Amino acid sequence: MISKKGKKGITTRELADMINIDYEQFRKIVNQNKPTKKRDCIIMICILLRLDSYETNQALHLYQYMPMLDQENDRDDVLIDIIEENTMHPLSLKEINERLERNYLPEMDIIDHRPSQKIVQKKNKSKYKILKKVVRTFADDLFFGDQYDSLSTEYAAFRYRCVTDMWLDDEKNKCVYHLYAGTDGNYFMRINGRNVHDEYKNFSSIEEAGEFGSYFLEAENMAKHELKRMLEVLDDTKNYQKRISADVYKDHYHIYAETYNYYVPELSEYYLFEYVEGHQRLSVYKQSEFMHKYYNDETYGEIFGKKQNKPVKVYNSIEELESQVDQFDFHLASQLRHFKRLKEDADNLLSAIREKKKYVYRLEYIHTEEPDRVCEAFDVTKEYGCYMEANEYESFMRASKKSAIFKVNNEDIEITLDDLYRAYELGFNDIQEICRVKSRLGSVENILFEEGLN
Repeated sequence: MISKKGKKGITTRELADMINIDYEQFRKIVNQNKPTKKRDCIIMICILLRLDSYETNQALHLYQYMPMLDQENDRDDVLIDIIEENTMHPLSLKEINERLERNYLPEMDIIDHRPSQKIVQKKNKSKYKILKKVVRTFADDLFFGDQYDSLSTEYAAFRYRCVTDMWLDDEKNKCVYHLYAGTDGNYFMRINGRNVHDEYKNFSSIEEAGEFGSYFLEAENMAKHELKRMLEVLDDTKNYQKRISADVYKDHYHIYAETYNYYVPELSEYYLFEYVEGHQRLSVYKQSEFMHKYYNDETYGEIFGKKQNKPVKVYNSIEELESQVDQFDFHLASQLRHFKRLKEDADNLLSAIREKKKYVYRLEYIHTEEPDRVCEAFDVTKEYGCYMEANEYESFMRASKKSAIFKVNNEDIEITLDDLYRAYELGFNDIQEICRVKSRLGSVENILFEEGLN
């Protein structure tokens, strides 16, 4: 946060000015020398500090055990949307009160000596009356399974999309405006009224929407808040009972399976079994680690935010853990049972991948009519002489060469199209990785049979 003087951070005096509280009184409130009873005061401070709803709940709990935000409460639900929106688009106290007012909810009640909140009257200053707001969630194959039938898309965050519908009543012009805003940056409005029937407008930005901009912003951030909630569910294996996947990591095949200790949930333990870099690894975490493995650090941070998650205990094999378990140590015995089951799951997945029953990317589903498009995936279209072949209805990518030579560590490695197809199915990351593995093991398929797997 940047202060009024352009410095990083914000002073206590500046916070007091922003919510119109005398500095000395505000300082006593913050230090709890004279605690406030106004919950909205603490919420407003959190908003000005750009805290999210989770952090705001922590602050409310720490400050005099105030009630945390409750989505079942209409006013709290709007405040949660405001808080989440504010982390991206800072709102002033005036703008927050306007948002509450047009939703027919009491304004922020911050200062102790002010009269208590009054019920907002049926009439308010807003030009348009909000009739209804609904957030709709779309998830590819949420009910019908994974259309790609691949490990890479099973838990992919891009499958989720949220859209908010908001209906505004313009009593003066006898019109109803139906606004659509989602997480994709598109803004759409349908107008229906006495003098117009189903007129449609698209806006490329909030600014272009003019007087409807603040309504679109509210709708957009409702959708973003719902998407964030869905991603929080996706980020936690506790919501799935058990998850498993595979990829190629540091030129070795990587299989990982995670579960939560449901038997003793008070321990809050997640168990992650891995075949990684040619050996087993068994890790105990306090938070779910699966999606950290599913995405690289950069992509994970972009989707879920940067989070620190270090294992509290690591074992290098089932045998190592077995050697530490005795008949009186029920905790370690429970961990051992979980890890043995996860290892069995990992072995079953490995067998299914070897038998071509499971794929990281299922080539025949993703590129049914043009398997040569894997050249594009590995950025080698030029090396394989790729071109577009068109028919009456569509065009396809075709490779004119069946193989190409690549140089790795001063060695010429021939990679065939069949090598590319299988490397794609196994989850290889780039052409250099394919070359290194083929040079070391003789084929890309042999990565599944290295010592240390099973």
